[in-house]
Amino acid sequence: MNERIRQKRRQNRNRAFIIFGIVLMVSLISAACFGVKSGRAEMLFEALRQEEGRTLREGAGSQAAMTAKVQKAKAEAAARAEEEEKALPEETKEVDPSLRIENTVDFTALKKQNHDAYAWIFIPETKVDYPVLQHPVRDEYYLNHTIDHISGLPGSIYSEHIHPKDFSASQTILYGHNMKNDTMFGSLHDYENAAFFEEQPYVYIHLPDRTLLYRIFAAVRFSDAYLPGAYDFEDEESFAGFIEKVKDSPGHIRENMEVPPGSRLLTMSTCIGGAPRNRFLVVAVFEGEYARTT
Repeated sequence: MNERIRQKRRQNRNRAFIIFGIVLMVSLISAACFGVKSGRAEMLFEALRQEEGRTLREGAGSQAAMTAKVQKAKAEAAARAEEEEKALPEETKEVDPSLRIENTVDFTALKKQNHDAYAWIFIPETKVDYPVLQHPVRDEYYLNHTIDHISGLPGSIYSEHIHPKDFSASQTILYGHNMKNDTMFGSLHDYENAAFFEEQPYVYIHLPDRTLLYRIFAAVRFSDAYLPGAYDFEDEESFAGFIEKVKDSPGHIRENMEVPPGSRLLTMSTCIGGAPRNRFLVVAVFEGEYARTT
């Protein structure tokens, strides 16, 4: 009996050693596999990290290159603008004191009357002495509304909202009715007279802080084409095409005036009685500006 018990115990110990050995072997194999897998994972992670670093470096390089290009373009544009400013004729920078007319417009009161009023046009020896308005949405609103929003004639002198209110565009167009009593733009037709055209060449645009002086280049019978749609005044070829068309139109031209692309035009447009398919245009060229003194 005792011998059997001892044999049983020896078998159990042997079995335990075998199981322990198997477990140990499995553990070692698992650890080895894990180590291999971990090594591969670390290698993969390192490869990805290096690739990400390369990508970031390349991206930073591309961004730096793009920034350099933008800065270079800005510098070139600034240089061109400076050169163009230097190239401007001297007469466009200053206005002869003898030609200056004092700006006495009360823009504070004008704005209270109608916030859409932003300038004042004055042409000596004519009845053109009016505020200029611009509706922010309805371009033709002031064709048939007064400054006090009263509907009907005589309307107002106005521009469309595509034109900057500082008159900095290559072309600013002002519209007004051809009233029989010569109010609004009715008296523009005085420029059909050759003597008057020669004697009264200037147009004044008063702004809150300064006055712009324009010299009349042409007063002609033109088509009723919508000028901003028919011409791109920022394009040199289109601008020159408009000037040539004006020169070819019936009316008066100041032959000694050159109007190259880049000039700033002020065109006043009104109707011609009995000619619904035509407009009477008085085209003026920016000469200079002077600060308000009062």
